[in-house]
Amino acid sequence: MGKRISEETKNQIPILYSQLHSQAKVAEKLQISVSTVRKYLNLYEATPTKEQPKSPEKVQSPEINQDLINQINTLYSQCRNMSQVGRELNISTSIVKKHLTEENLNYKKKELEDRDALWYYIYRLFGQYSEDKPVSDWNIVQMQKFKRQGIPYRGQLLTLKYFYEVEKHDIERSNGSIGIIPWAIKRAESYYRELAKRTDEMEKAIERQLEQDRIEIKYNPSNYIGKKRKKRLIDINELEEE
Repeated sequence: MGKRISEETKNQIPILYSQLHSQAKVAEKLQISVSTVRKYLNLYEATPTKEQPKSPEKVQSPEINQDLINQINTLYSQCRNMSQVGRELNISTSIVKKHLTEENLNYKKKELEDRDALWYYIYRLFGQYSEDKPVSDWNIVQMQKFKRQGIPYRGQLLTLKYFYEVEKHDIERSNGSIGIIPWAIKRAESYYRELAKRTDEMEKAIERQLEQDRIEIKYNPSNYIGKKRKKRLIDINELEEE
């Protein structure tokens, strides 16, 4: 039976590979086999499987015209990734960002807010990872990996909240990893769809009741809420009678 790989060693594989760009060097540093390194890189899909990284292509400054700006915004609205738009159009990320429409810029801002909300939730969920790393490198790798696979940061956050707050799973069994997200997201989506449906039905029921009440009840709430009531005048004749 082969040597069991610890969770910490698994977490270090994609991180070291991104620094060393060599499966052999990662294997040597972690004292495991190259085949084990290759296995977990393929499993995590966190890095390319080739040993040598591709040299970045030279990006030339293009002529900025309306057609290019339209292409930038159309592609960004489809992939929501400025780096990918830059690669496809052979332009820099800074040019992409400079020419995004206000709508696309607002989406990017919202995406960053969702990313931060997810990061903070992971921090609160598992506690501080180490003295200099509030959230583990491996969880950050997974956040980005799941996003590339089509699970937005907001979807990841809602899935974790569903898994731990609704289904009440034991946090200790997670080994401090958010790896459950791809396996729990379908159940989470079903739960939130049903929740949205019930909320919509309740809002419609309230609207129908309001329309009915306005017809059937003769009083107007505006006459009784937020208005000072007039003081009753004292009749002197009443006092004399007493």
